[in-house]
Formats: sequence, structure tokens, C-alpha cells
Amino acid sequence: MEQRAVIRPGFKTLLAFAKSNGIDFAIVSGGIDFFVQPILQELLTDEAIYCNGSDFSGETIRIEWPHTCDAACNNQCGCCKTSIARKLKQDGDIIVAIGDSVTDFELAKQADHVYARDYLITLCEQHGIAYTPFETFYDIVDHLQTTEVYA
Repeated sequence: MEQRAVIRPGFKTLLAFAKSNGIDFAIVSGGIDFFVQPILQELLTDEAIYCNGSDFSGETIRIEWPHTCDAACNNQCGCCKTSIARKLKQDGDIIVAIGDSVTDFELAKQADHVYARDYLITLCEQHGIAYTPFETFYDIVDHLQTTEVYA
């Protein structure tokens, strides 16, 4: 089978950095399990991946929304990144958001630090949200090693 999806360079390095520094790491994606999980299956356990689900038992694929908005979210998210962050966060935790699109914006507004690229940069600038730009995950690791973002 031909593989077409490519993870941005430095992702394995970012995961190793997180693990060696005791940083909990989760992927929260608006994508659907049948394409998100195969891409990440050799890198993360399913418990660290939050995305929309799928049911192939009928004549058509049924999309499932296991991570909908909690009472604190005013949007109608399919996979609510802020609700998941609130669920995972423990006292004293720092939320670091990494994203590139409008689906990452609500979390960026609540995060302690934001790594942004593409359209998320535009949104952060329009709304006065501080961010660190990145192109690859190596950029994020370099920044984390030279700052105290996660301390």
C-alpha cells in the first residue's frame, strides 16, 4: 500500500523530548480515526490520540463524535480541543498548543504557550495572542530547550 501522508519533520524528536522531560503529550485532531491513527500508530498509543471516530458496520461510513463540547465550550466542535484540554489538565499543568488552522484557535486562546504556523498565525495576530512561529517540530524542540515554556 502506498503511503501518502507525511508527518512534519522533527515529530519523533519532539516526542522523545517530551518523554525525557516528563511532559504528557496528546494529539487532538479534527480528523477521523481511520486516517489519523494509522499515521500515528507507531509513534503514540491510541490513548494519546483524540480524534473523531468512524463506524463501517453499515452500508455507509458513519462518523462518530466521541469528544464533543463540554459545558464550558460555546462552539459546536466535532472534536472539541478545549474540552479535551480541560479534561486532561491537572493542577499546575501548562497547556502548550501546537497548530496551524482555525480548528486550533479556541485552544490557542486558552493555552499557556502557542506554537503556530499558517492560518493560526493570522488568527493569533488578529486577536493579540502571543505565539512562537514554527515550520518543523525541530523548531519547537529548539525553542523548548532554550526557554522555560513547560516549567
